[in-house]
Amino acid sequence: MKFKMGVYIGIAVILIAGGSLLIAKGKDAVSQAENRKQGTLEAEQKIMMYDKSPGTIVQVNKAVGEAVQKGELLCKVKSAEGTEENVLALETGQMSKIVVKPGDPVAQGMPVAVIQKSAYYTDLYVQEGEIQKLSIDQGVKVHFPYLDHPDQVHGVVASVAAAPQFASLRMTRERGQADLSMFLVRISVDASPDLLPGMTAEVNLDELAD
Repeated sequence: MKFKMGVYIGIAVILIAGGSLLIAKGKDAVSQAENRKQGTLEAEQKIMMYDKSPGTIVQVNKAVGEAVQKGELLCKVKSAEGTEENVLALETGQMSKIVVKPGDPVAQGMPVAVIQKSAYYTDLYVQEGEIQKLSIDQGVKVHFPYLDHPDQVHGVVASVAAAPQFASLRMTRERGQADLSMFLVRISVDASPDLLPGMTAEVNLDELAD
């Protein structure tokens, strides 16, 4: 009986010591979960504004969903003076929304269309203890875990907030520990045929150099 009790105590000591070592190294399940940052893949958009004299839309050259090249004609406007003005695309991408139709009046500063640019990004919230691992223009691996064939693409740190946005409750808490200050980090992501806005993007902070 005493031998069995000694064995149980020995196993318990080993498990506790092993768990403590993993926690110290940041390899326990809680730490790993905290270091896998997930965000939603977003597409950058450009609002096309009419910047000439007031007039009336006489022609719309694009439909929603069509590809758009920078400098391509989007629509034509007949000004109050009788001249014809061209509204040209300022970005390459895809037509996301058309605000006007033939016959609509337009004035300077009014939106006429929205172009979804061929560039993606995701916003992540990183705790203060890990934020020093990230710097502007740093390359990072971005994972997409819920694709049928999990994909990994190249990303670049586009911005890091200068101040924390909020405090997050710790998953585990020791006495006297404060909540974690979280910083907003934007990651620009290379375009890929498999990627669509709304997908879950993930960055593993353990893959970054200290």
